[in-house]
Amino acid sequence: MVRLFVNIGKKQHARPGDILGAVAGESGMPGNLVGAIDMFDSYTFVEVPREYGTAVLNAMKNVKIRGRSINVEPANAK
Repeated sequence: MVRLFVNIGKKQHARPGDILGAVAGESGMPGNLVGAIDMFDSYTFVEVPREYGTAVLNAMKNVKIRGRSINVEPANAK
């Protein structure tokens, strides 16, 4: 799995389902492959299989969640 950083969180009224829907819908990856979704106040971490990592990053470039443009990038190592 690869961990991605998304710059939207609870304060923007985003829910885990919003993140899951955007990742699966935009990348074409089956939603059941998405791993942990860790939501915080102003950002979210989402895990996707390594083989889908680049496709998800590319697919999420111009996506809006809850009407807000988002940025998705690889998360820094723990």
